[in-house]
Amino acid sequence: MNRLGEADSSYLRRAADEPIDWYPWGDEAFERAKEEDKPVLLSIGAVWCHWCHVMARETWHDRDTAAIINERFIPVKVDRDDRPEIDRTYQEAVQALTGNGGWPLTVFLTPDKQPFYGGTYFPGKPKYGLPAFKEVLEAISDLYTNDRGSVERIVNDLTQRFPFVSPLRQPVDPMYLKEVVKQMRSALDTANGGFGGAPKFPYSEALIFLLQYYESTGDRAAWEIVDTTLSHMAAGGAYDQAGGGFHRYSVDAGWKVPHFEKMLNDNALLLNAYLGAYQLSGTPYYRQVASEIVEFVFRDLKREPAGFASSIDADVHHEEGAYFVWEEQEIRDILGDRADAFIRAYNVTRGGNFEPTKNVLYPIGETDKAKFAAEKKALLEARNKREKPYVDRSIHTSWTALMITSLARAYAVLKERRCLDYAVETAHFVMDQMYKDGTLYRTYTDKPVYSGYLEDYSCMIEALLELYEVTQEAAYLDRAEKLLADCEAMFFDRDHGGYFFVQAEDRTPMMQDKPVTDFSVPGTNPQMAINLIKLSHYRDKPEYMDRALALIEGFFDMCRQYPLGHGTYFAALDYYSNPPEVIAIVGHEKEGKELVELANSRLIKKIVMLDYGQYRQRPAVFEGRMAVNGKPTAYFCKDRTCTLPLTDKEDILEMLKRPRFGQDTNSG
Repeated sequence: MNRLGEADSSYLRRAADEPIDWYPWGDEAFERAKEEDKPVLLSIGAVWCHWCHVMARETWHDRDTAAIINERFIPVKVDRDDRPEIDRTYQEAVQALTGNGGWPLTVFLTPDKQPFYGGTYFPGKPKYGLPAFKEVLEAISDLYTNDRGSVERIVNDLTQRFPFVSPLRQPVDPMYLKEVVKQMRSALDTANGGFGGAPKFPYSEALIFLLQYYESTGDRAAWEIVDTTLSHMAAGGAYDQAGGGFHRYSVDAGWKVPHFEKMLNDNALLLNAYLGAYQLSGTPYYRQVASEIVEFVFRDLKREPAGFASSIDADVHHEEGAYFVWEEQEIRDILGDRADAFIRAYNVTRGGNFEPTKNVLYPIGETDKAKFAAEKKALLEARNKREKPYVDRSIHTSWTALMITSLARAYAVLKERRCLDYAVETAHFVMDQMYKDGTLYRTYTDKPVYSGYLEDYSCMIEALLELYEVTQEAAYLDRAEKLLADCEAMFFDRDHGGYFFVQAEDRTPMMQDKPVTDFSVPGTNPQMAINLIKLSHYRDKPEYMDRALALIEGFFDMCRQYPLGHGTYFAALDYYSNPPEVIAIVGHEKEGKELVELANSRLIKKIVMLDYGQYRQRPAVFEGRMAVNGKPTAYFCKDRTCTLPLTDKEDILEMLKRPRFGQDTNSG
């Protein structure tokens, strides 16, 4: 056994029986590399990563390969979910060296952590046009031993590609948002939904921006992109037709065959998107998909005493998708005389639509998920008796916070009380168990480990703000502001603007990233801009709005180059350029909260505040506002100018209709 047997990460513990002398990331490994003048072999992966498991079987367990590694290299293994800053840094390096990235990530470093060669998956024996990893190891060892000058030239060249980037503030034209929609529409696969070809990822943050922009402006082009994409995705095999929830991505352009791992972060973001689509369209299909995602989360990801598992593996006994696929005869045995109709409807064949005799369920022209509800329930009950894939029960703060946000929204839209109750329980768990002595921690298994990154703080601030919007309990605002103050102290660049991904003590010339791109979580600097905009309203602090604008103006030039990867940035720009009305509600607590719930159920972009006499000092928006005739009363305010007081529910519903403006507009 190597040094990974006692690691906190389940991914690292899985490698404990490999014949490689693995180190976890830390000083010990790099000090030994310096002492012995050996290059470091860095392997980065995740417990949910199918090809990581393939490489482990084929390469890391090969004793000849292990012997070369142990003799000539210092091997280090990293869990990308626990240490995203290491992954971000070396992904960029390998992409610069080879044009490719992903997991497993395989990188060769000098003893001072500088990359000079890398790739992704390397087989134990030559195949797929790739050399055996033993050949790669021998070539790298020879290069490092006999041609150190070439190694230094590669390092120096790469170093030049990691310049310190400062946000460059410039005025932003809000009309550019129409151009963003136009560019996204040009990337739309009109036949299948989604963007580009295979493999196909959801781009959830781009969809959320488009929903928000449609709500703001009535731009039909934005809605058509979302509608086309969400309807096709939920009718494909990338959606778990029997159990609900989405697999990570589709290997084909038509969403038919997935990569089978199921991720907490993906399902949190997609739940948010389907809720928004239902809010703006009233389409029952989208409500049903959202409800099924919620059911999947509570059935398969909920953990005790609170929080969510992070991922579900693709494999069982090295067989990809084994838990999720079906043979025709299995379905006949389970469904009996109901099988024929289901088999026709869900593309099941005796020969298999995935692998020989194996089928992924995906329907033809589905518009009613309830049609085969009883059949799918029977299949799910049968599937639950199979050996289940590995579930990583580690809590990761940023991903967990995304699900808190989405469940709070699900309560508002679907009216499922368990969604709010568990979102509240989990938020309290994170803030009580994972926030210690001014530090929000990244990961929790049986104790908190790893100081949090910017994404952990920004996602948790968002979650706390969403809980305030739903509950109107000011304690959530207090905690959000506390985390914001921590962000300012730990991550903010006071000289140049923007938030670093890592805290000051972890910054190196290669680790000075200020993330704006949507990756496994929303782009964190834009997400912080939205958080600041909301807090500026809720706390009546214009300085927060000024800081949000600085982020929006500072990163515009960078984000406009690739709008599809910067949905959160353009959502922030829309939040600033097309600000929501502040809905100020005055009345008794019970009746006032009913109006709060009404507003939350209708709006994606919202600032909702209730005064039922709980404030020691009333926020400025309530100045001169009072309940009329003892009834709960709503004021719709913009730029400190409010409508006449509204007490009639129909009048309030009319004000909540979205989209309200420009219903006939169309980008492009």
